[in-house]
Amino acid sequence: MGEDDAAERQITHLTDATIILTDTFHTNNGRVEKQKLVQLYPDRLSWISTHLTGPNKYSQFIYEISAEGNSISRLGFTALHLEYGKESLDSEGIKSLAAKLQEADSAVWKRLAKAMAKELGT
Repeated sequence: MGEDDAAERQITHLTDATIILTDTFHTNNGRVEKQKLVQLYPDRLSWISTHLTGPNKYSQFIYEISAEGNSISRLGFTALHLEYGKESLDSEGIKSLAAKLQEADSAVWKRLAKAMAKELGT
């Protein structure tokens, strides 16, 4: 079973521009549920995701899509990542954690891009 097969997503619409995403992951240690509040700004091609639960509670991520030319776009990303239990990291520990988070986030977006390309038949 792949990582994507072991997850379920529920979407709760609060308003036209505000949703709650509830992701449930099935792990060897049982079920893990994470909730995010997502505020959509379609006129700016952006959205803000705030973790409501889980190990990164209150972490906030800002995404913005901008045009880079004909048929090309860029996804801008800014994060406030809270990692509880790691408040005492030194500067090297912080750099190491940031690199790991960047790699993991890039992998997520690459999987999404691959799935979108497959869906569009490109």
